Amino acid sequence: MTGAVDTGLTTADGLRLAARWHRPVPALSGSDGVGVVVVHGFCAGQDVPDVRAVAARLVDAGHPVLTFDLRGHGRSEGECTLGWRERFDVDAAVAAARADHDVVVVVGASMGGIAVLDHLATAAGGPPGAEADAAVTVATPAGWGVPRNVTGVMAVFATQTPPGRALLARRTGTRVAVRPPRGAPPVERIRLVRRPVAVVHGLADRFIAPAAAHALYAAAPEPRRLALVPGMGHGYTRAAVPAVAEAVAWALGAVSPTPEPGP
Repeated sequence: MTGAVDTGLTTADGLRLAARWHRPVPALSGSDGVGVVVVHGFCAGQDVPDVRAVAARLVDAGHPVLTFDLRGHGRSEGECTLGWRERFDVDAAVAAARADHDVVVVVGASMGGIAVLDHLATAAGGPPGAEADAAVTVATPAGWGVPRNVTGVMAVFATQTPPGRALLARRTGTRVAVRPPRGAPPVERIRLVRRPVAVVHGLADRFIAPAAAHALYAAAPEPRRLALVPGMGHGYTRAAVPAVAEAVAWALGAVSPTPEPGP
């Protein structure tokens, strides 16, 4: 069973984000020390079934989970910047989780994964506790660009043209900023990370090829983990849920490795 409580986050650039805590009921022994932040992808939100399924699986494992709507999505303020300023959203969520938990793991899918890597890369070397202790990226691109197929063409139309942005806002409620800067690609950001990172990707992902996962994994410092999941498409699909749960469990072990038994 889970207990959900709505809350809010305020970003460093002054936006108010809708958020929600999902907690085990009754609280499981030892769960208070670990909090998990789940970050959705483009045109999603904390209320979509895929995100709720990931949160429920992690709560079943005994972890309090914080979900939220990224800027420009759902009930949050602002405009979506396609991964550029979403780092501030992840910063705010990690800070909220850190207030009540000793260890924070952050999970991000697709554009959310970009924001997670940017959070870790930027917060590295900052004040203690500013960054998450470990991360899981799901279906995250390594570089900029879209696939040369119908899905890619639709993505360009929806994000880079006025009619596309208007249609997207009307159909999905997602408000996209006009031509936001991109910054360094995710494969360069992950090189700066100094926390354990698990890379999860679907072998059936038709939007971001599995080669992106290989590139991210190759660039990430140790400790790192790569999980390529058969039958998993793009983002938090049904096949991704157990893979994400396993990656979070690995991340917690990498943060606090089990001591080897004595003689």
